[in-house]
Amino acid sequence: LSQGTILLRIGFIILSLTSFGLLMENRQDTKRILEIIRCLVFIGVYKLGYLRSQFSFLGYTYEV
Repeated sequence: LSQGTILLRIGFIILSLTSFGLLMENRQDTKRILEIIRCLVFIGVYKLGYLRSQFSFLGYTYEV
């Protein structure tokens, strides 16, 4: 994997953990916006091809 791909995946993991933490704390002010941003980032990253797996059976899991 390239350095950019690794950094993008690490950033997405941090964004996901932050979003999940806000959901668990039940913070009303930022949890909705951050979750929408996380979902849009995932769709963008997937469509750009950064989440393609070497294993074909995992491709269906990403699509779902």
